[in-house]
Amino acid sequence: PIVDAKLPDGSRINIVFGEDISQRGSNFTIRKFAAKPLSVTELIKFGTLSAVMSAYLWILLEEKMSVWICGETASGKTTTLSAITAFIPPSAKIVSIEEVPEVHVPHENWVREVVRETANASSDEAGSVSMFQLLKAALRQRPTYIIVGEIRGQEGAVAFQAMQTGHPVIATFHASSMDKLIQRLTGYPIEVPKTYIDNLNVVIIQSAVRNPVTGRVDRRVLNINEIVGYDPLDNRFDFVELFSWDPTTDTHTYKGEGNSYLLELKIAPKRGLSRREISKIYHELEVRAKILQRLTDLGVLNYYEVWDQIKKISSMDLEKALAKLERGKL
Repeated sequence: PIVDAKLPDGSRINIVFGEDISQRGSNFTIRKFAAKPLSVTELIKFGTLSAVMSAYLWILLEEKMSVWICGETASGKTTTLSAITAFIPPSAKIVSIEEVPEVHVPHENWVREVVRETANASSDEAGSVSMFQLLKAALRQRPTYIIVGEIRGQEGAVAFQAMQTGHPVIATFHASSMDKLIQRLTGYPIEVPKTYIDNLNVVIIQSAVRNPVTGRVDRRVLNINEIVGYDPLDNRFDFVELFSWDPTTDTHTYKGEGNSYLLELKIAPKRGLSRREISKIYHELEVRAKILQRLTDLGVLNYYEVWDQIKKISSMDLEKALAKLERGKL
């Protein structure tokens, strides 16, 4: 009497049949997906996140950091995930794992894997293939990045094992705050040891909020947090909230230079920058933000056009790319 199926256009349909379990009669729900995903410049234009936040994520994804997007149902997590995949280097091999194929990736070397369910989906013998099995298989496929459409159960522990072995993971997760995220990760059924949590580098908290200006429900990134580590003596997790959303003005606040744990202590050493040269990475963040804001202002909003522009920019000196953009010649 309950059916989950896929329509020819890729939409998902849930059907509840018969009055014995649905007292007001049979019903169905269709969940449609956009044929063309939203781009990061569209999200900047809508105010979901700022150009500086996008530039920060651009640097992180170039440097193979693990990023999870958390929030409640219908908060726009998958939309944001698809948008920021454009920041992953074009030469990367990406393996995506989903229950429902929603994530869009513009890269040519993209392996898209989807769960296979059967009448007895909990039984391996019945021919089903779970998220857990797909994620274990992905580790043997030599990916540059693993994308998990939504982490719910055992696959969360495997995702942390993947991050420990140097495979960056981008994923969505149902949690409305950092505290809730840690509770779910360390509790049943995921049960990640507390000392492993810092393998996850960045957590984006996103939500559907009432816009104080228009009164409409909009999607906003509430904050971006860098996970520093776990202190066993105080039984406390340390993290840095680098960006936050101000609901009174509907703007995003950036804590600024000198406050990023990842940029200063993870990425700068990888690039061979000394402590005296840290300002260079913050300057790069500023230049990237100007590039993204300029693309937005110029109306470069199509997902694949944005991808083409980012590919060009990635192969150039950033300062020269910004100068060309400002002259409208990129």
